[in-house]
Amino acid sequence: MAEMMVAVVAVGIIAALAAPRFSLAIQRAGFKGETRDIISQLRTARSESITKKQPYGLYFDYEARTITNFIDIANLAAATYDEGADSILTVDSLPPNFNYLYASFNNYTVVFQSNGSASQSGDIYLMSQDDEHYNFSRLSVLASTGKSSIEYISNY
Repeated sequence: MAEMMVAVVAVGIIAALAAPRFSLAIQRAGFKGETRDIISQLRTARSESITKKQPYGLYFDYEARTITNFIDIANLAAATYDEGADSILTVDSLPPNFNYLYASFNNYTVVFQSNGSASQSGDIYLMSQDDEHYNFSRLSVLASTGKSSIEYISNY
């Protein structure tokens, strides 16, 4: 009976030590998943633009922490998001643990043309914080091809 109690206590101690690591791993996996979701939005906008032969774009609102997916129908030469004039497809909010969203594009907007190119090259920066842990990522879009990629994901 004493051996059984020792085994139960040992398993309990190991589980208590491992629980914070599991929590951290789950948080990091969530951040990676959200980063991949944003890459998916960029790639979908580019694909829709090529398929439907009209400009699709994403507007990154760092204050509201939202990403607006839209069809650019107003002021096409500017390749910007014109609230109330462009056709909004979706507006996605970042998860609550995301503290920071910044896009280096002019007017925080990237528009994909029907040939697959993007209105400009730029980066999207994301950060989340959970207690004492930080996650950072940078996504890039290349203007000439419109291709987007995850440049890095770091966890501290």
